[in-house]
Parts: sequence; structure tokens; C-alpha cells
Amino acid sequence: MKVDTHLLQAKLLFEASLINEAEKLYLEVLTKYPNQPNANFNLGLITLKDQRIERSLIYFKTALEADPEQRQYWISYIDALIQAKLYEDADIVLSYGLKAGLNGHEVVSLMARCRHDDKTSSVHINMPASYVEDELISLFSEARYEEVEHKLLTLMQDYPDWLVGWKILSDTLLVQQKDARIPAKRALELNPNDAKEHCYYGLILKKEGDLKGALSAFEQAVILKPDYAAAYNNLGIVCKDMGNVEEGIRYYRQALQINPRYASCYSNLLFCLSHSENIEVNALFKEHLLFAEQYELPLKAKWPKHRNVPDGQRCLKIGFVSADFRDHSLVYFFEPILKYLASSLKLSLYAYSASVIEDQVTARLRAEFRFWNKVDALSDEAFAKRIIDDEVDILVDLDGHTSGNRLLTFALKPAPIQVSWLGYLATTGLAAMDYYFADGYLLPSGKYDSQFTEKLVQLPANAPFMPHALAPEVNRLPALTNGYITFGCFSRPSKITRNVVKLWCSLLKAIPKSKLLLGAMSLDGSYEILVNWFSQEGITGSRLIFQPRSDMATYLRLHYEVDICLDTFPSNGVTTTCHAAWMGLPTLCLEGDSLTSRGAQGVMKHLSLGDFVAKDEASYVVRGQSCVNNINQLDLLRQSLRDRFRQSLLARPDVIANGLELAFQQMWKRWCLKLPAEAIEISISE
Repeated sequence: MKVDTHLLQAKLLFEASLINEAEKLYLEVLTKYPNQPNANFNLGLITLKDQRIERSLIYFKTALEADPEQRQYWISYIDALIQAKLYEDADIVLSYGLKAGLNGHEVVSLMARCRHDDKTSSVHINMPASYVEDELISLFSEARYEEVEHKLLTLMQDYPDWLVGWKILSDTLLVQQKDARIPAKRALELNPNDAKEHCYYGLILKKEGDLKGALSAFEQAVILKPDYAAAYNNLGIVCKDMGNVEEGIRYYRQALQINPRYASCYSNLLFCLSHSENIEVNALFKEHLLFAEQYELPLKAKWPKHRNVPDGQRCLKIGFVSADFRDHSLVYFFEPILKYLASSLKLSLYAYSASVIEDQVTARLRAEFRFWNKVDALSDEAFAKRIIDDEVDILVDLDGHTSGNRLLTFALKPAPIQVSWLGYLATTGLAAMDYYFADGYLLPSGKYDSQFTEKLVQLPANAPFMPHALAPEVNRLPALTNGYITFGCFSRPSKITRNVVKLWCSLLKAIPKSKLLLGAMSLDGSYEILVNWFSQEGITGSRLIFQPRSDMATYLRLHYEVDICLDTFPSNGVTTTCHAAWMGLPTLCLEGDSLTSRGAQGVMKHLSLGDFVAKDEASYVVRGQSCVNNINQLDLLRQSLRDRFRQSLLARPDVIANGLELAFQQMWKRWCLKLPAEAIEISISE
């Protein structure tokens, strides 16, 4: 008998759902080789599925004993024991597996199922000694997360009702970017009347893309605790992510009524307002000024007298602050320029990382800085003192009013010169922030200055863009073979407003066979509001293609299905516009009246694609029709756009880095001369 041939044939039969035939072949193998692990394991799967549980246990046990290195053999055997209600046996096998190094999400799931279902388990529900908890917390604080996880997986075998243990396990998985739903749910089961427990579980669900579940958890939290500001803030976040921006704004304001000192919630409100079509530019600016009045004004008395040496020729200490020194869209714009700044003899770079999460991207960035400081656990006052002690000359904010920002540290004015850049396409509103970096396409000199408390600095380009390493080669225009145009948008649902849908529908109606692919939808399908908007405008589901948020490779590959991208307003997509351009797709956009609504047109103009920028909504459809009239010409543009990108300033980090260095020097010289900040324009010739 050729065992490998039998196993392969059985596998093919199994995959073809010819279960009886597959079982016969596996049994033939066992007649000659009764301990063959592959045959035993698959017979275990077949008999378990057929509810022959006792028989499956024999097969799984034999497979595991024959080849204990196979992780799935452990998982399936323990699962079958639980289904057979042999909880103590499952505990024993699980404990052996843990000692052998078994870990991961499925293991946590088995633990929770075993303990939750075992109503007659003889395991005691005692809590471990207090020093155990102290030891785990100490290990966690030292970022020894895998060690904490392994210890807890073992501990929870003996203490299945230890609430604190499940909480620490959940936090440990969360910080490692692992799925923490099972321990968080177990903690909630042990503590169902605690509003904070529901709120925490909602955060875990949100992270895993279950927005509907998260919404329900946060709603339960405010039922249990009606004055729970953090829960209202989280409701705002989820509503915004589901595309219901106005509802998000309402929840943020409700949270701030409960706790007016909730600065991070106010930042969330400002970010959400920047996505709203119901607020004018001047009103949005005033909202930013109110942030400063609320949170910065009381701190002005604490502003230090800076003792930095006023030498206009010396090497400058430049600090960069961000919660996004990790796998984040910021990195596409910041990393390519960083190595040029780091190589300058006139600059000494300091990083202040405000995120608990660190990954491979963090390691890459860390290598470029002379000094790296992790400040996520520092208070604003302690963080400001660190900057003062480091004698930083120019401090650069890379977050603005986005998640994890440290604007209250900037409000303490720890550095003589402070600048906002990249992370947030609007003013911070702070008097302590001296400058804002942009370029002439984004903010033409003198035209939008009144929307900023900061003085505007015009660089040759606001930032370069680093294409992703996974980006595939550009394909031919899909319309050539489809026979119709496919528009696409990869922006978050929160950016797709009612007026955006209305304008897109006008375009779809003007080009009858066209379709629209929306490629950043939530995993749980919570985008009914968008479906309703399209339906109200007369566009049926047959012309819409909804794709969930995905990994980077899948996201980039989706561009193969799209001919032209459509931008959103009033909040543009900049990262998505750059990715699309690299994949050969131009983006049809509006020329907005604020920085938030000018990002996409800035990219298009850097690529000399002004034909894809409409002055107003009236000309948008006309532009769109014109762009698709000649699909052969559109295909030629697709094939040449990557080269066009390479020749633009978006692919010249050296030029932009030189512009930044010149800007830093001009800012510093003004400070040395005790002159106030003023608008600066850096030309390439400099």
C-alpha cells in the first residue's frame, strides 16, 4: 500500500465532501498502519462531525500520541473532550499542552469553554496569593508580555473565576495586537453589573471590527451608569466609524457636558466635526479656539522661561512627538524623510513615542533617532519636564487632534518653538503652537492663514510618500475588458457624507453602466446608512460593490478592479489618494476651502493631474464624464502614472528634508533675535 497516495486521495475526497469514500480510504490506511497520525486525525474530524464523539476521541488521542508536535492535534482533541463533557480530562490534556508550549487565541477559547461549561468541575475557585498578581503586573510593566500570557494561561486553569487574572490576560493580548475577546468576555461574565466592564468589552469588540457589538456594549454601560463620560465618548467613536458622524458629535458633546475637562474627548469632537458637512469653516476654527480656551489658557501661567542657548549657528535639537510611531498611515509620509533629517550634521533628532504599542515599524524608526523616549505613561507635566530637561529647541507635533495626541503637553510650552505637521489637517487652536507645515498646493500663501493660530510654513511639498513594499505591478484598465467604468473609494465610512453620496450618484446616473466599489467597509457589515443613502438617490445595490477593510496586500490588489477613484469631502483621503496613484489610478476630487478638504487635490496637482480636480460640485460630474470618455487614454495614464509619481516631489524626500532643515534654521534664527513667528516660504532653489 502506498500510504501517501491513499492519504492524498482521501484528502481530495474529503475536500469534495465525499465523506464516506474518504473515511473508507483512511480506514484502509489504519488496517496496516494503525497509528498513522494523519489518517487518525482526519477520521477524528469525520466522526466528530458525524456526532460519533466517543469514536473521535480514540482517533484524536492516537494522532496526538503519534505526533505531539502538531498543534492542531492538541486543539482538536481537547475540543472533542469538551464536547463529550469530559471536562476533567480536557483540563489534564490542556495542562500538558500548556507545558509543551501550546498557546494562542484558540487555547484561550478552549480554557474559557471548558471552565464556563463545566458546572460540576471540582477545580477550586480560590484566588492566587497576592504576590502572584504583583508579579504579573511587574512583568507587564516591563513589557514582558509573552511571559505574562504564558503564566496566565497556566494560572487560569486553577483559578477560572479569578476576575483580575482574566483582565490582565485581556490587556496582555491587547497590547500584543492579539484577539482579546475571550478573556474580556469571561471578565464580563464574572462582573456583569459593572459599567466599566461593559465599556472595556466594547473597546475589545471595536478593535476586532465588531462595531455593532461594541455599540451595544457601550449602550449597556451608560444604562448602568448614566453619567459615564468615557462610555459616551466611545459611543461617539463607534457612531463616527459606522458613518453616523452627526450622532457621534452628539455623543461627544454629551460626554463633555458630564466632564468638561475631558480633553481627549474634545479632540475627538474636533476630529469628528472636521468630517461634518453641517459646520462652516469659520465655525470649525472657533471650535478649535474653544479647545485652547478650555485647556490651554489655564496653563499659560506655567509656561517656562526657556534657557536654550540662542546661537543661530549651532546644531539644533529637534523633537518629534507622536502616538503613531508604529504601523500607521503617518509612517508612509514620515519615514522616507526621517533618514535624510537624521543624516544632517545640523540637526539632532529626539523621538517621544506616546503609544504603548511597538512593532517592527517602531524598531525601524527608532534606529534613525539619536534619542528615543517612550512617554505614553508620563503625565503632561512630567512629559513637559522631560522635554525641558532635554533642552529641545524645536518640538514637532505629528498628531494634532487625533487619537493619543499629547497637545496638553504642547500647551505647557516646553520648547521655545513648537510646530504641527502631518497628522491632522487643521489648526491645533493652540497659542503655544508657533508654526504649521504645508505647501503651496495645500495652502497657497495668504489665502487660508486666518484658519490657523499657527504661522504657515510652505515647504516644496508637504511630505513625500513611501509606496508599500507589497504594491503589485500596475494592471491594464479594467474597463477595457469589463465594458463599463468602475469608480472606487477606499476611505473610511466616516468620510462618506450624505452630500458625497448625492454627488457620486449624480455621476453614476450620468454614466449609466458604471459601478462603484467601496473598499473600506466595517467587517461586521454595519454600513446600512450608506446603503439607504444610495437607495434614496436611486442607485440600487446592483451597481454597488462593498468590500470590507482588509490587510494591505488585499487592499492594494483591489485597485485592479477600479478605473478611477472618487474622493470624499469635506474630509479628503490623502493616504488613499497616494496609494491609488501608485497603483495607476487618478482620483476625481473637489478643490475645497480648507486644508481638510484640499489634501487630495494637492496630490493630484503635484502629479500634474489638475484635470481631475473640480472647482465645485457643478463641474464635478462634467469632469468625471470627461475623464472616462476615452478609456484608451485613461489606460495610457494608468500605465504611466507610477513613473509620473517617481518624477514628482512626492518621491523626493531629500528635497523636502532640505526644505524642513532650512525652515528649522529660519525659525530658530528668529527666536534667537527675539522676533515673533511669521509665515515662511521655502523654495526648491534654497
